[in-house]
Amino acid sequence: MQKQKSYVVTLLLSFFLGGLGLHRFYTGYIGLGVLQLFTGGGCGIWTIIDFISICFNKYQDADGQDLKDYNKVLGLTFFYIWVLLFVLCILFYAAVIAQMKGLH
Repeated sequence: MQKQKSYVVTLLLSFFLGGLGLHRFYTGYIGLGVLQLFTGGGCGIWTIIDFISICFNKYQDADGQDLKDYNKVLGLTFFYIWVLLFVLCILFYAAVIAQMKGLH
């Protein structure tokens, strides 16, 4: 039996470096990690799906084992931080576009 992979490490790798697929390498999905690395996490979509799956403990390692020491509060916290950052990026982008239209 293989040693279980850490939930916290997987969550952090996915949050900060998900587009590079490092969480896939860590959890034993080497081929999928390479694919994510070369596609930018499937243009970001694959990265988002993986991140949400990890946050809500729906992600297993390559051996089919659950991640060790799941922390629901930590998962929800990172999920809400991600949502907040996503909304702020959209608002910032909208403000930049509005300002650019005002300059013309």
